[in-house]
Amino acid sequence: MTVTIPAERLGDLALSENDALVDIAIGFYKREQVSLGRAGEIAGLSSPGFLAELGRRRIPINYDTDDLRADMNVLKALS
Repeated sequence: MTVTIPAERLGDLALSENDALVDIAIGFYKREQVSLGRAGEIAGLSSPGFLAELGRRRIPINYDTDDLRADMNVLKALS
């Protein structure tokens, strides 16, 4: 997919291709359209790198009580 944004729409906003990819990936992740790993791939970052970028921007991760329960059950099964 190729996205072209006319310069007049961006105005004086300085935005590199890498910044745009990270912003797009974060948008997909926040809307829960992609997993954290897939968002990292879109952004061109590792999962830990993408997590670090979310933290830098103070964006919470998608992790709810059901995720916690599932993780706790896995840990119990492993012990």
